[in-house]
Order: sequence, then structure tokens, then C-alpha cells
Amino acid sequence: MSENQIYAGIDIGGTNIKFGLFNKAGEILYQDKKPTMAQKGRAPLLNLLKNIGEILLLHADEEEFDVKYLGVGSPGAVNHQTGQVVGPCPNIDDWTGVELGKELNEYLNIPVHVDNDGNSMALAELHFGAAKGALSVICATVGTGIGGGVIVDGKIFHGYSSSAGELGHMIINFDGPECACGNRGCIEAYCSSKYIISSTKAMLNNQMPKIYKEILEDNLDNLTIKKLFTAAKANDEIALKIIENTARYLGIGLAGIMNLLNPEIVVIGGGITDGGAGFVEKVAENIKKYAFFSAVEKLKVRKAELGNQAGFIGAGLLGEYNS
Repeated sequence: MSENQIYAGIDIGGTNIKFGLFNKAGEILYQDKKPTMAQKGRAPLLNLLKNIGEILLLHADEEEFDVKYLGVGSPGAVNHQTGQVVGPCPNIDDWTGVELGKELNEYLNIPVHVDNDGNSMALAELHFGAAKGALSVICATVGTGIGGGVIVDGKIFHGYSSSAGELGHMIINFDGPECACGNRGCIEAYCSSKYIISSTKAMLNNQMPKIYKEILEDNLDNLTIKKLFTAAKANDEIALKIIENTARYLGIGLAGIMNLLNPEIVVIGGGITDGGAGFVEKVAENIKKYAFFSAVEKLKVRKAELGNQAGFIGAGLLGEYNS
């Protein structure tokens, strides 16, 4: 890493785009976020990303920061060599096929490195966070969608056609609920924030126990993941059951990956992990319950340390690893 270089990264989430500047020590120098508005499709999102790129570079120029390239983490399988989104992206309309690197490079006139958002998060945690110093890591992000990143021998594992790490679309029950990708019973269909909210509403069955009356101001439409975890911390049985089920489904899916790759560390991040309520610990229990003992005997399961900043930090590092 250059002594004076400042890194610029953009993390495209299903709900928000987070972006920022940081230095070689991982210290955040500037950060912000904007709504993704994913349902509007490709053209408006591309325009928004160009605008965000301008904001970052203008801020860097004003502060006389040396930014050599822009990094972007995107949902979907990404060809990290060309910057094109090549695989399905269920949570953003018409995103598959977009030549993100080329579009931003031509508009901003700066080298642009693009990779999957799960890979970006894994890279950030490897470099500055919960997986620092490890050689083999699985990262799982739990939020609007379920993403993942795989580190093998200290490097991102992209797979033969840039599709490695899409753990959210591993099927754990072929008769399960329909997933946004079109299949049934994917991990994402059981563990995404959308499914958690709908499952909670179904279990409440239009009833409003006292704790929910207080938290939701007597309106079930006000239910969010944050408020669900608030109910769990107040020992609400329904909230605790939902969180337990979500941890079990994610743990089952990750157990299969443990048997396949036998990593040193599993890092779990994303908005749902911020709620606490023992979620990460419950996932760890289920991983160890369903995986082979030999694959998890020395396994460490950790909560991501970089929070909502991990995505854009990892994106900002892509030029150091993917060039």
C-alpha cells in the first residue's frame, strides 16, 4: 500500500449505497450513504453511482488526498477483471450484464475496480477486522439479501466464472419458500430481512402483544429488524423464536460450506448481526451441530468488526488485490 495513498470505495446494498474515503490504517476520512432505489433499475442506479463517484473524488481533491482508483462492491457475480456484473442479482432490477467498471471509468476518468459485495466485505475484514491475519475465511453478510465471500490462501476465491461465494442461494430445502432468484428454499429465502419480517407478522397473526404495541406504536407495518431485536431483548417469545430459526437456517447452510472448505474463521456481518440478542453465537452453535466435527473443531466464528463500513472499505482495497 502506498504511504500517502487514500482509498475510495462504494458498497451497493439492496437498500442503501454506502461510500467513503479511508487511509492505509483503515481510518475513515469521509463517509456517507444514499438510498439505492433498486426497483428503478439500471439507468437511474448507474447515474447515482456516477454522482457518488464524483462526490468522493471532489472531496478527495478538496482535501488534497491522493486517490489512484475507485473500488466498487456490487451484488451479483462480478467479473473482477472486466468489472461486469455477470450473474443474477435478484434484489436490483435489470442489473445483470451492466458493465459497471467501464461505465464508471469512462465517466470519472479514473481506474475502477469492481467485485462482488460479499468479496469486498471479506477483504475488509481480512485486512482490518475480525479475520485479520487469517489465510482461509468465509464471510457471510445478512441483510436485504444474503451475500458471501471466500478467502483462500489470503486471497479472494472467485471461482472459474466469477461466481464463487454466492452462499445466499444455496438451497437447504427444495420445498421451501420461493426466493427472489426464482428457486425455492435458498438460505436467502429463510434469512433475509424481508423473510424475517414476513415470518414475524405471520406468527403474530394480526395480534398485537403488549411489547409490540409499545415498540410498533400499535401499527404492525412499523415492524423492522431493529424493532424485532428490541422485542427479543425484552424476552418476547415470538421474536426469540424467529431469531433462533434464522440462526438455525444460516448455520445449516454454513455447515455444508465447513465440510467443503474447512476454513479457519467464519465472519458474520450485515444489518441483522447488529441487533445482538446472541444471533452470531446461535449461528455458531448450529454450524458446529450440523458440520463434521473434524471441520469445526478449531473453527472460530466471529461477528464482523467493521459494521456498515466493511463494504466500502473492502471495495476501496480491490485495486491492491485484483490488479
